[in-house]
Amino acid sequence: MIIVRFTSGLGNQMFQYSFYRFLKSLYKDTQVKADLTWFYANNDHHGYELQRIFGAAKGSAFDIEEATKGEILRVTGLIPNIMQPSSMITGGDRSFDKETVLDSFKPEASFRRGRFSQRQADLFEKFRRYPNRIIREFTQKKREPYFIDQLGGKLNNDDTMINGTVFNEVYDKVTHLDINKDWYISGFFIEEKYLKGRLDMLRTHFRFPEIDDHVCRGIADEITDSNSVSLHVRRGDYLSATYRDMFVSLSRDYYERAAGYIRERVKDPVFYVFSDDPGFVEREFGWLENKRIVTGNDGENSYRDMQLMSLCKHNIIANSTFSQWGALLNENEGHITIYPRAYLRDRDNEVKSFEGWVRL
Repeated sequence: MIIVRFTSGLGNQMFQYSFYRFLKSLYKDTQVKADLTWFYANNDHHGYELQRIFGAAKGSAFDIEEATKGEILRVTGLIPNIMQPSSMITGGDRSFDKETVLDSFKPEASFRRGRFSQRQADLFEKFRRYPNRIIREFTQKKREPYFIDQLGGKLNNDDTMINGTVFNEVYDKVTHLDINKDWYISGFFIEEKYLKGRLDMLRTHFRFPEIDDHVCRGIADEITDSNSVSLHVRRGDYLSATYRDMFVSLSRDYYERAAGYIRERVKDPVFYVFSDDPGFVEREFGWLENKRIVTGNDGENSYRDMQLMSLCKHNIIANSTFSQWGALLNENEGHITIYPRAYLRDRDNEVKSFEGWVRL
């Protein structure tokens, strides 16, 4: 069995799903499943979103099989979080009961069975670290060869990866697995090699629900009827203490050069600006003519910004997997995508060979 760990925001979840499908196509006779338990106690960027967005969309081929808690326990040797909050899928709160705990270890257990409160999930997340620390002392060396982390680290006592070097090369490892062993794989897998030749297929899995909000529908119609260019400005968490030493906050120079590149090649472009900080864009992007700042897609509807980006004729993306998927899902013929050389503070963006992608 191969278990892929899912974490983080929507863009990263989509790359992890792409990798999950990559492994399923590579190892057709092996069970490949998803570990979604990270989201039980982590609600960053609106929690687990894939099923809610793509699983319910008309015509979507999206399909994911979650590993049971028993399978995660067997493969990792560690106690997983079994307290899936009811709000993860269905909302509301249900009481703790013995039968639910036992059910979560059964093969037919499904991520749709969330029955616990967020408080219960958070408390269990803290509790399980202590027995896992003891278990690790006796099992780590035995299991370590069968843990693959793209960040190059090991599972810590709280099941986070540590001691990693960002984006170590693991492609050769994951494409030559001994399928007689159980594997646990973690990472983001945003590199182009995992996407090559698979974008058309992935677009059938990442179909968005139809837009039912009249304001958003109006913007979509404007985008379709103009030489529209999405422009993504990511700030928010990139300025936080957690990420500011890791991610680059892109400069005005990048956006000016990107807009200039577009204007030289596209007649009468209209720039649709998407940002988690519209006030900043209003203040700092006065130089950008013929623009519309898109607002209103907040909270659980934030994915609509990605959907609108994908409809634009061309894309100027940030160092963000969110807008990267907006460009990857763009099916307009001959579209231009401009992406930044700057990515992490200690690592430039990789060179992409997708047709029409320009690195500035």
